[in-house]
Amino acid sequence: MKSLGSRARWLTSLVAVGVLTVTGAGSAAAEPEPVPGVENLIPFPAARHARAPLVSADGTQAYVGAAEATGTKLYVVDTQAGEVTAEVSTGTGGWAGPMVFGARGRLIYLVTEGTLSVIDTATHTLRASIPVPDQPRPPGSRPGSLSRMAISPDGATIYLDQSGPHDGGPSVGPSRLLVFSTARRAFTATVPLPGDSPRDIVVRPNGKDVYVSGDAGLTRLDASAGVPKVVRTITATGFVDELALTPDGRRLYALSKPDGHAAVVDLTRDSVLTAIDFRSDFSPVSSPAVSQDGSRFYVLVDDHRTAPKVLSYTTDTHTQVTDETVTDFDVERAYGLTVGPDEETLYISGANYVDDTGFALQIVNF
Repeated sequence: MKSLGSRARWLTSLVAVGVLTVTGAGSAAAEPEPVPGVENLIPFPAARHARAPLVSADGTQAYVGAAEATGTKLYVVDTQAGEVTAEVSTGTGGWAGPMVFGARGRLIYLVTEGTLSVIDTATHTLRASIPVPDQPRPPGSRPGSLSRMAISPDGATIYLDQSGPHDGGPSVGPSRLLVFSTARRAFTATVPLPGDSPRDIVVRPNGKDVYVSGDAGLTRLDASAGVPKVVRTITATGFVDELALTPDGRRLYALSKPDGHAAVVDLTRDSVLTAIDFRSDFSPVSSPAVSQDGSRFYVLVDDHRTAPKVLSYTTDTHTQVTDETVTDFDVERAYGLTVGPDEETLYISGANYVDDTGFALQIVNF
């Protein structure tokens, strides 16, 4: 199923008998150590596409947004039994987009075509469907794509980016950042963004600094006063697709898929420190992730010709750890990677087009 030269030691930052997390009241509460997923391949026979999953803090549940012929769904997967335990219908559209956990993992927010869906993770029911506000656009043009979203550390605010409107070709208007209040369940503000095509969003642990990637580079916004304001755009990164933030919020990995490299950005100075060249020969590189102890940086590489693989890099010297490369997956094509909270499990959303065709979630221990 996979090949890995040596087992990494990822859990050095965890307490031996559990992980300490801060509750909403500000007190420390012992949480059980997250369990690894059990290796399996879980098919989604009706899915036409599937996103990278979310994994619950205890490691027992994985959630996959997917599109079927009849609409969009959220699949709930038992990571121990390796089976789908619930399917939550979220609309009749043909596209399931970004999703995030709400505070304490009790809710999931999932973007579909023009809608933000709110799903209860305890009852596996759709709580609400909130339309995304239309954007100013020329007559005859269509709304821009809703690319990514992020939630503030306190769970109070969601940020969702949207490319400029279009008429089937290039953008014909500015992009924007939408601000959503989870308490009011309403969009409360929109902020114009530099460039036409924003791609990803992260929020630093301080809850104040929001970073948006895209064709303009890496844009920093100050959200301390409620409505975010653009502070600056770091153009030295070049075009940036996906982002991965270190646990302490001091560094950011800004991934450029077409170029096959990631800029390492010092967020204390908003400056580029160095770049990692994945030597991917222009193969698509995606799903950047940083381990919870901050020691490793991972990316998914899949050129849709050869087998997909996950690469591992140290975060101190930014060099590849070749004996930690994971390959030989059961899915022929990989579309999204999530590193489990136990730091020893990979969750890969992908598809097979030759044998046992269809979309699936593969759980791999590494």
